[in-house]
Amino acid sequence: MNVTVGYLIYAVIVSALGTSGGSAKQLDDVGEFFEKKIRPILSENCYACHNPVVLEAGLDLTTVEGFRKNAIISPANLEHSRLLQVIGYEDRIKMPPSGRLRSEEIDALRTWVLSGAQWSGFESAGQRLLEDNDDTPSNKHFTEEESSYWAFLPLRQDSPPKVNENWSTSEIDRFLVQKINKHGLEPALPAGKLTLLRRVTYDLTGLPPTIEEISDFLKDDSPSAYKRVVERLLSSPRYGERWGRHWLDLARYADSTGNDEDHRYPHGWRYRDYVISAFNEDLPYNQFVHEQIAGDLLPPVEGQVINRRGIIATGLLSLGPKALAQQDKKKMLYDVYDEQLDVVSKTFLGLTVTCARCHDHKFDPIPTRDYYSMVGIFARTRSFKDSTTHVAKLLERPLVSDEVYEVYRLAQNRILHKKADIEHAIDLELATRNERLLPSMDSYMVAAERVYGSNEQVAEVAVALGLDLTLLEKWVEYLTPRDILRPHLADWHGASGEQRIIQAIGYRDRNLTRVKNWNDSIRKRWELVQALRPEMEEAPFARPEVLEGTDRFFYDVHFHKDGPMSVSEKGEGQEFSSKTLTVLRSLRSEFDELEANLPVQPPMASAVAEGELIAQHVFVRGDHRNSGELAPLGFLSVLDVKDVNLSSDGSGRLELAEWITEVVQPLTARVMVNRVWQWHFGQGLVRTASNFGTMGELPSHPRLLDYLAQRFIEDGWSVKTLHRRILHSSAYRMSTDVSAKSVEVDPENRLLSHFNRRRLDVEEIRDGLLVIDASIDFTMGGTLDGGTGTDLENSNGRLSLDPSTVRRRTVYLPLRRANLPGLLNLFDFGDAVNSMPKRINTTVPSQALFMMNSEFVSNSAINLARKVLRETHLDAQRRVERIYLSILSRMPTRDELGSASAYLSRLENRFRGPGAELNAWQSLCKILISSNEFIYLD
Repeated sequence: MNVTVGYLIYAVIVSALGTSGGSAKQLDDVGEFFEKKIRPILSENCYACHNPVVLEAGLDLTTVEGFRKNAIISPANLEHSRLLQVIGYEDRIKMPPSGRLRSEEIDALRTWVLSGAQWSGFESAGQRLLEDNDDTPSNKHFTEEESSYWAFLPLRQDSPPKVNENWSTSEIDRFLVQKINKHGLEPALPAGKLTLLRRVTYDLTGLPPTIEEISDFLKDDSPSAYKRVVERLLSSPRYGERWGRHWLDLARYADSTGNDEDHRYPHGWRYRDYVISAFNEDLPYNQFVHEQIAGDLLPPVEGQVINRRGIIATGLLSLGPKALAQQDKKKMLYDVYDEQLDVVSKTFLGLTVTCARCHDHKFDPIPTRDYYSMVGIFARTRSFKDSTTHVAKLLERPLVSDEVYEVYRLAQNRILHKKADIEHAIDLELATRNERLLPSMDSYMVAAERVYGSNEQVAEVAVALGLDLTLLEKWVEYLTPRDILRPHLADWHGASGEQRIIQAIGYRDRNLTRVKNWNDSIRKRWELVQALRPEMEEAPFARPEVLEGTDRFFYDVHFHKDGPMSVSEKGEGQEFSSKTLTVLRSLRSEFDELEANLPVQPPMASAVAEGELIAQHVFVRGDHRNSGELAPLGFLSVLDVKDVNLSSDGSGRLELAEWITEVVQPLTARVMVNRVWQWHFGQGLVRTASNFGTMGELPSHPRLLDYLAQRFIEDGWSVKTLHRRILHSSAYRMSTDVSAKSVEVDPENRLLSHFNRRRLDVEEIRDGLLVIDASIDFTMGGTLDGGTGTDLENSNGRLSLDPSTVRRRTVYLPLRRANLPGLLNLFDFGDAVNSMPKRINTTVPSQALFMMNSEFVSNSAINLARKVLRETHLDAQRRVERIYLSILSRMPTRDELGSASAYLSRLENRFRGPGAELNAWQSLCKILISSNEFIYLD
C-alpha cells in the first residue's frame, strides 16, 4: 500500500471512530495542528542534529521523507512507531539526549502520530534551514495575489439577481435559484407543515414542538401562521439557550482549566449566562464583540458604577484551558496569550493567525511580526492573580464598586494576617522542636532499621537507646520499605552495616541545612508581614511553598501528614509547649470570630484586566527564550484598512475590538453571517467556518455571502433580523427530498437545491426527551457545581455532573474539561478545549446502543407512558396519537396505528399481571424514541 494512502486511510478511520485523534481532530485542518504543535517540538529538539547538513545517525527529520525513509514512523503499526518509543524513553536509544520531553509535548507527538503523522507545508523544513539562516522574521511584502484574495476584499455592494422564478420569495432565493437553474436543477418542493414546524422549533430552541403548539399551527391557515411561529420562537427564552450554546462551542467554554490540575472556574457560569442573555436580548453583534474583548474597559450604562456585564463578557478570554502547574512560567503565559489570540482570530475573523507563532504563516499573508504585534495586546492583559506560584492562581474580578469590595478585601486581609500569626506561632514551635530533635535524627533512622529490619520490638529498642517511643514509631512507619518506589530513600535502603550509619548521618546533615534555610525564609517572611501590619491594607506575603519535587525527603519528613517530624493540629497537645498552646488557642479564637463576621463575598467573575505595559518582541522560531526584533502593538497588516494608533498606556484590547468591528473591515460580518447560515442549513456558504484563509474552502455563493453581510451591518448587526431573512426564505422551507439529477450533479448539495437532513445534537436529544416526558426544569442561569480549586486526580470530584441525574437543560450542566460526561462524548459534543466551528458528526454502534439500553432513555419512555395512561379520557388510539405527536411531531398513519395496537396487545398478553400495561406502553415509547425519525431532523 502506498504510504501516503495508508496514512490517509488510518486518519479517516481514527476520525470516524473518535478513538485517538485527540485535539487534532477538532482543528480545521491537520496542517494547523502540525504547525502549531508539532513543528515547534521538532525544531527545538531534533533539527539541530538531524538536518540535511549534520545528518546525525544518517537521519534528516526536517522533512516528511526523512521520517518515512528511515521508518521513524510505521504506517502499518503507528502505535509502536520508533518515534514514540524513543521519546517515551522505552527504547535503548532515548531522545532527545538532553532530557525527556515535557508530558504535553509527548502527548502532542502521540496525537500527531496516531492521527496519521500528516505533514503540512509545500517546502521542506530542511530546505528552509539551508536557504534561510536569518532568524529575523520577514517584514513581508504582500503580493497582488495575496492582497486580492477574496476574503480580504471589501464587501461587494451587490443586488440580488433578476430571475424569472415563482419559487423565490426573498432576496436569498434569487441568489440561490440562479445557480440551481444554471446547473439544470430545480428547487425541492416545500416541506410539509409539521415538518417545517419541527425543523424551525428545534432550530431556534433546541426543543421539539409541544402538542399544543402543533395543534395551534395546524389550526392557523392564515398566510402569516409561519411568521407568527418564528416570532414566538425568537421571543422565547429557550432561543438564547439554544443559540448561546452554538456560541459557547466557539468560545470553547468549560467550567475548569483542564490539564492535570483541572482547577474549577468558580464563576465561569456567569459568562455562559451572559452569552444566553445576549442572544435573547438580540444584543448587536458588534457590541457583543466589543464586550467579549474589552468589556471591562467600556463605560458602564447610566445609573451603574461599573460595567458589570462587560467584565463578565471578558470570560471569552479568561476561560480557556490553562496548565497552571507548568513550571516554565513564561511559557505558560505565552501559551495562554497564544490561545486567547487563537480564539479571537478564529471566532471573529475566521483566520488561523496563531499558525504564525514560529514563522510566517505558510499559506496566508500573516507575517510572524503581525502575530507578535497582536500577542503583545494579550501580554499586556492580566489573566492570573499570581502567575509566579507553583500552581498559578486564577484571576477573579468583583462585580461591585471599589468601595464595596474594599470593605470585603480589608476584612479578608485581617483574616489572612491572623492566619499568618497562627502559622508563625507554629513555625516557632517547630523550629525549637527541630533544634532539639534533629541532631539525633541519625539515631532514630538506625534504630528504625533495627525494628523493621530484624523484627525487634519498637518499645524495647526505644528504651534500650533512650529514644522517644512515639517519634521512633513514626520513623519506623516512614522508613519501612514499600512496594512504591521512593528514589529519595534509595541510598538508605541500598546501604548496610556501617554504610547505613554513614548514610543516616548524611541524611541528617543535609536535612539540618535544609531546615535552617527553611527557617530563614520563614523568618524573612514574618519580617515582611510585620512591616505591613500597621496599615493592614495588604494581604500578608504568602507562606513559602514546600514543594514535593524540590526535596522529597525534606517534604515527607516535615510536612507530609504522616511524616516523622510533622505535627498535626490534633497532635499539638502532646508535642507543643503549654505557652505555645495558650497563644494558639487565643489566635484561633480570634480567627474564628473574624471569619464568623466576614462580610459576604461580593459577586465575582472569571475575567481579565489590564496588565503591565511590556515591549513585545518577536520570539525567534516561537522560542520565548530567544527574543528578536521589537513588534509594536498592531493588527493584521494585510487588513490594514486605516491607520491604527494604539494607546501606549493600555493593553490595546479596546482598539482591537473597534478594529474588528470596523464597517470597512470585511471579515467580521462575513464570518458571523456564515456561522448563522451554517447553524440553520448544516453547512456554511464557506464550509470551513473558522478558516477563511487559503487553506479553507471558497464560498459556494460569494455574492449571497456579501449581500447578507452588508444587510447584517445595515440592520444594526441584529442576529434576530438575520434569522428572519433566512427563515422566511423558500430555501429554508424546502423539503429534504432529493432528485436523482441532484445526486448526480451536486452530490454534496452545495447549490442548496433541497434542505439538508441532520442528526439532532446531543443537547437536542437530551433536552428533547426531558420535554417529551414533561420532566424538564426550565430554571435559567446559576451554577450546579460549587467550590473552588481542584480535586485529587482520581477523585469523583473531578467528574462532570452526570446528565442523567438532573433535569436542567444541558447548556447549564457544568463541564469539567478533564472529564466531560460520557453522554456528551458519545454524541460528538467536542473537547471544550478548542474553538469549535462545527461539531464532528460520527455514527457509531454505541450511539444506537445508548438509545436502546440506557437508563436515561428508559426513564423518559416510562415517564411518557405514565403521562398518557393518566389521561383516562383517551382511548388507546388517541394515546398512540399523542405519543407520536410528542416524539415525532406528527400523527401516525393508519398502518402505524394498527401495528402499534397489535404490538401493545402482544406485550400485555405476554407480561400479564400488575405493570403489564405500563411496560407495554413504555416499550412502544422507547421504540419511537430510538427510531431514526426522532434522532434525525428533516
